[in-house]
Order: sequence, then C-alpha cells, then structure tokens
Amino acid sequence: MKLNKKLPAFTIMEVTISMLVAGIAIAIAFTAFRIVSGSYSGFTKKQEKVAALTTLDKVLKQDFLKADSIVRTEDGLVLKVKEGLITYQFDDQYLVRDQLSLRQDTFKMPVHELVLSFEKRVSEAGDRVDQLSFKTEADGDLIPLQYQKIYSAKDLFQ
Repeated sequence: MKLNKKLPAFTIMEVTISMLVAGIAIAIAFTAFRIVSGSYSGFTKKQEKVAALTTLDKVLKQDFLKADSIVRTEDGLVLKVKEGLITYQFDDQYLVRDQLSLRQDTFKMPVHELVLSFEKRVSEAGDRVDQLSFKTEADGDLIPLQYQKIYSAKDLFQ
C-alpha cells in the first residue's frame, strides 16, 4: 500500500511569507496609532491651557464688573461684592481665586509683570485698585491681560 497521497497544506515558505506580511501590517498600524495618539494628546493639552486661560479671563472680567470696590493686598486683591469677598492671590507659577470662602480655583498659569494701579498710579497694599494688568504664558508666548474697574461716584465715596 502506497501512501503517496498529497495532503492539502501550506508550505513553510508560504507560512513565513504570510507572517512577514502580517508583521509589516501590524507595524504600520501601530506606528499610525502612535502618531495619531500623540497628536491627539498634544491637542488635548493645548486645549486645556486655552480653556484655563479663557476661564480665567472670563472670571476676572465678571468679578471686576460685579465688584463694589477692589483693594490691593500684599500678594493680590480683595474684591468686595454684594455676596461677600472674592480674593485673588498672584504667584510666579499660579493664580488662586477664593470665592466667598466657599470655593478655591487654582489656575496653573504663571503671572509676570503684575501691575495694580488706581488712576494710573501704582497701588500699595491697602489701596484701592481700578486697573489690573499682567502677562501670562501659553505655549511659550506671553499673553497680556488687562482689566479695568470704572467706579461710580457712590462707590468712591463709601
């Protein structure tokens, strides 16, 4: 009895070539995934910084508009609003906002060239403030921010 029947199967060469092609396809897919993932991660970090800057700008504008008076402290500002006090503390690496002693917001943004003034004269601790200006960084660029409070005569005489 002869057993010379051929069985349907793949040769070693065919299996090796198919594994090589599969390996190349996996390497290309992994590289593309890393590129897209890195790009998305960078975009997300940049958007978080822009969102923090936008939020800080919005909150400062709103607080300056609502404030009855703004007074400089040793390391920041105290804004008197109808509901209570809002304090800002400025540091080289961050800015802290304490809203009515209920909630603190920390903005991890450096503060450079901080100027607090009243009627174009630099304010000292305890003095009234009508203008705040400083620069902060976003992606290595310095962004100037400026806020101004226009007091009513009633507010000035209180």
